[in-house]
Amino acid sequence: MTTDVPCQQRDQSLLSRVDWRQISKIARRELTNREDHAPAVSAYRWWARRPHSVMGAILDAAVEKYGDDLTVADPFSGGGTVTFEAARRGLKAYAQDLYPWPARGLAAALQPGDQTVLSEATKTVLSILAPLCGAYQNAQGVDLSHILRVRSAQCLDCSSHLYRFPHPLVSLASRGIAERHAWFGCRACGTVSKHLRDVTTFKCTACGARWSASKSQEGCLHCASKRLALTGWHAVLVQELVQDKYGRWKAILRATREDDPIEASTAALGASALTEIILPGRETNRLLENGFIHWGDLYTQRQADVLTEALLAVKQLDAPDPIKDRLAFGVLGAAEMPAFLSRWDRFHLKPFEGMANHRYAQATLVVEVNLLSPVGRGTLPRRLEAATTTLQWLIESCSAVPKVVSTVPGRQGRRRTDWDILIATGSSAKQALRDGSVSVVVTDPPYFADVQYGELARLFHAWLKVYDPTMTFDECEEAVLNPSRGLVAANYENTIAACLKESRRTLKDDGTLVLTFHNKNMAAWRALSGALCKAGFLVKALAVVRAENGSDHCKRNVNAMLHDLVLECVPATSRQPVVARLEFRPETPDEMNLAAMGLAMADCVQVGSPTQLRDLYKQNLLRWTTGKGLIE
Repeated sequence: MTTDVPCQQRDQSLLSRVDWRQISKIARRELTNREDHAPAVSAYRWWARRPHSVMGAILDAAVEKYGDDLTVADPFSGGGTVTFEAARRGLKAYAQDLYPWPARGLAAALQPGDQTVLSEATKTVLSILAPLCGAYQNAQGVDLSHILRVRSAQCLDCSSHLYRFPHPLVSLASRGIAERHAWFGCRACGTVSKHLRDVTTFKCTACGARWSASKSQEGCLHCASKRLALTGWHAVLVQELVQDKYGRWKAILRATREDDPIEASTAALGASALTEIILPGRETNRLLENGFIHWGDLYTQRQADVLTEALLAVKQLDAPDPIKDRLAFGVLGAAEMPAFLSRWDRFHLKPFEGMANHRYAQATLVVEVNLLSPVGRGTLPRRLEAATTTLQWLIESCSAVPKVVSTVPGRQGRRRTDWDILIATGSSAKQALRDGSVSVVVTDPPYFADVQYGELARLFHAWLKVYDPTMTFDECEEAVLNPSRGLVAANYENTIAACLKESRRTLKDDGTLVLTFHNKNMAAWRALSGALCKAGFLVKALAVVRAENGSDHCKRNVNAMLHDLVLECVPATSRQPVVARLEFRPETPDEMNLAAMGLAMADCVQVGSPTQLRDLYKQNLLRWTTGKGLIE
């Protein structure tokens, strides 16, 4: 039902309708366990997703301002949070991303489907893969869920061998709260031995060498040279699964035995995903520097067999395409756990994805995940279960399941109108929307140089080609700072400006653009300010909100920025200048810095130039603190 909104209420800023302090509290709870609060995050991997509670609050404010007969657009869709929340509210929504991985993942997650059919299809796929489980069974028929390996090396000066444990303490002995023992690694012979976790030194039970329990020696053990050649991987620990009398799984971490299937052979170059060469780049160079040439080099043959057979099994299912796509993206998600890239959390005994820090890992202690294990983080049974949960969440959250349509802007003459959710793939400098058809654009632009979305998605795109060989993409139009690909700050600014200018075309005369952003690099803010100027927007209001979980793997032990600046922008006209309002009272240094930057941006955009941004930011910061700014 359409809600009419009085004109005087439309003049009120959209951000003033949100209780930002309360939403920050809700977001903080959500961020502690995203999968429970917003199951949609399990549909496909993306980086820098904004909290569902924050985007939902902005959309609620938009409905209050414009009524519920509105269209929402997100030109930098990525993780799809805005679109998910729009679908839950029954709002018409447009989403676009440069890359097919997030665009198709979002479409798959929003497509309707029968839960019973999905459940049966999941059982069929897992039954087809069941024979592959034997590759992780030892001579006693016990299943291994994880295999931990250390990188071995040889000194180029004295030819001695060593093992590159990043920390002497490799792992606690168990996840028990009162666990007092841990496994420690010997760099001389590669053996791990169990000792009390709080020892200051430990003696290797194999070769007798004694080591510090807290400091890891760098370089060669004999001549201290740092010229080392990588020689291979050495298995040191395995986690096996046993069932108790009640049928519950119990994980036991132990040293390797001769009958364990711990061979470290990389995947044979059979499937197209495995033969694809890793191209140079700011992030992929980390892989090349560690001796990886093809994407297949990141996986063991067992992992590659599971992923390839699973995708082929999904393709051959006698099931509707939305069901197959949902399962396929569950399988593709498991590709983020490569045996020679995933890392082990030594204090919580679980693996981290190969890109857990928004970076490809350069790890010398890695963990191979048995992708068919019935328990464990990132395994296929759990991912396919999450696909069912996401469908159930969609059905329960929406008053009516939306009609989802996918398109590519510019490939068809007539723009489609028969949709509830329209998802486009390609640069948002050209959008498949009519002039003046959108009431509110809600988006978070790419974070300058912080996340190389295209390079991180290359791994998923390689595997996506196994499911759909016709899939193509082009990184040339990505809005990112990446000198290795010739993309500098000016490219980022111009690309963002082109996309926002196109969004201005689609906005109604009284439409609103809402951006969320954070960065510690002044150049990023200057580029974003320049983009707003070029696109013809002014800042009307701003707020600050919690957007990151400080305990996330990539945020631990660093001075991370945990809040977003929220900017409400309107198209510039010949009318009176717009005076930006701060709709939030900052209290923490994080909040003060973002508020100071937001006010500085508003002034720079008002005059059409970001040249004074740094000085204005510092002046604004003095309103709340004399301390040093966080943005440099």
